[in-house]
Amino acid sequence: MAPNAGTSPRARWTPCTRACFRTLQWPVAPYPHERRDSIGATVCPPLPAPPHRLLAICTETGLRDLVRQHMRRLKTTPLFARSGDCFDCIVERVADFVIESCGGPLHFSQRHAHLQAGAGLPLLLDEEGRELWLVQLWHAFDDVGLPSALRADFWGWAEPLSIQLLAPHARHSRLTRYSYDTVRSWFATRPAQPDARAVADEYPT
Repeated sequence: MAPNAGTSPRARWTPCTRACFRTLQWPVAPYPHERRDSIGATVCPPLPAPPHRLLAICTETGLRDLVRQHMRRLKTTPLFARSGDCFDCIVERVADFVIESCGGPLHFSQRHAHLQAGAGLPLLLDEEGRELWLVQLWHAFDDVGLPSALRADFWGWAEPLSIQLLAPHARHSRLTRYSYDTVRSWFATRPAQPDARAVADEYPT
């Protein structure tokens, strides 16, 4: 992924076509026809457009930082067990996708779209991979200090996106949906424990 040679301004990086093809194989669990038929027809909910304020407030740099933190957390999971030295290429590919989806420059369409499988999305997940992807996204919000209102905005787009990222046979009517408020309740910060000395002063024995 060496920058372009020459005297003209160089791109930040040069997309690696080999990496994109090598990393389109994800841990999709075997799915017998009888199981697929028993849990319902294939479904894929509409994908809402992300609010414009995500890009306006976070900026392209902020969104790219969020993606990098998310992907850093996913790097050691089974989702990227085969990525090897292609991981950095994958990170930038996903970041370009997120930024373009939020109304930023068309880097993803120009650099990567022709390399994708399925609907042109940058990942392909199974159900367990989707849950892992979502949990680590939530932790990435903390990593970059994303404000609560912007977390809700991003989650409102990313949660249905996670279904779009599923392999076709994994998209069915019984998929668990994870609303922002539900997930926030799981990761709610515990109230700080009162200082023992302050309690003793307030309630003397």
